[in-house]
Amino acid sequence: MIKNIYSKNWIRYLVKFRYSFNLGDWGKHVWLVIYLGNNGYNASSFGVKPSEIRRFETQVICNSCFEYIYLSKYDHADYSYDIDFNPDIRELWENKMEAENMIRNIETLAIDIYNIVVKSYLDSLKKYKKILIHFRRNVQDYNKIIEEIKENNISKQSIIKKYEFINLPVFMFTALKEKKTEPSYPNYYRFSFMVYEL
Repeated sequence: MIKNIYSKNWIRYLVKFRYSFNLGDWGKHVWLVIYLGNNGYNASSFGVKPSEIRRFETQVICNSCFEYIYLSKYDHADYSYDIDFNPDIRELWENKMEAENMIRNIETLAIDIYNIVVKSYLDSLKKYKKILIHFRRNVQDYNKIIEEIKENNISKQSIIKKYEFINLPVFMFTALKEKKTEPSYPNYYRFSFMVYEL
């Protein structure tokens, strides 16, 4: 389990996922992908369309269930940041400035955690260009999730690469709760943070 110096970072990061609540039903299942470049990064977020949530949760494969939430780009050279919201998501457009600030904070903190992961656990001579984050909420009560986050641990999971042609992460953190017998997933949410070598 990840303790001490990492605990505060993870709690801070998970608290940022109020973003999920601001999206309404669009935020029940949320993914964030960040591609890191030499001069900045490109990011995108996608979720399950509200009309497809029930089908997504009962089927093994449902490619048509997904829709993008936003696309963003940050350029180190001129410190420019551009973001395009999905025009169909009313919750983003109604609070555009607040949503943009929240998203930028989530992306920035994700990269900070990525840097800690690379420095502490991975081969610094290799290039890790992709971050993938998944957040799922099982309840509508934000405070219940926050209380559970404070009680949970972030567990490092080893990745067993069985097939060379499958693009698996090289490193993953998952939120777990501890039981007397064995760790299990939290009741009210799921969270994973993955780093890929590209």
